[in-house]
Amino acid sequence: MNLLLRPLDNPADPVWSVIICVILAVVGALFVIIYILREAFAELDDGRSNQREGRESGPADSTPITQD
Repeated sequence: MNLLLRPLDNPADPVWSVIICVILAVVGALFVIIYILREAFAELDDGRSNQREGRESGPADSTPITQD
């Protein structure tokens, strides 16, 4: 049991398993963020290609144009 739970020789030494886990977590988070941003920009580009050039007033506008 001493082999599994032995104390550190030098407590100031870094715990490399924790450092490696933190690095893997940061890389995973960056991958997810980049994936989400790519999907969002792809959706924005896809939405732009379907729109007409000019914008007109319609029923979906929050402030409709009123004629005086």
